[in-house]
Amino acid sequence: MRGIVIQQEVEIANKVGLHVRPASILVEIACKFKSDVWIERDGKEANGKSVISLLLLSGEKGNRINIKAEGSDAAQAVKALVKVVKDKFGEE
Repeated sequence: MRGIVIQQEVEIANKVGLHVRPASILVEIACKFKSDVWIERDGKEANGKSVISLLLLSGEKGNRINIKAEGSDAAQAVKALVKVVKDKFGEE
């Protein structure tokens, strides 16, 4: 049985986009939650708990990504991940 998927779209606002450091931050946060996490950009979906998978999205400043989670703490996971993206991964 599949649970409800929580999702929210957010714009990448930091200057250099989704490079290694921001991807690592997303994975670190996503791994704190039990829920499965995915991040989607332009029809490509990545495992939110895998740095390599996220880097393959090639997210640049101004790109919109859709953060999705499914599980018992999905809403909290999405909220935390959206917040770090909006905060420009603490880079600026």
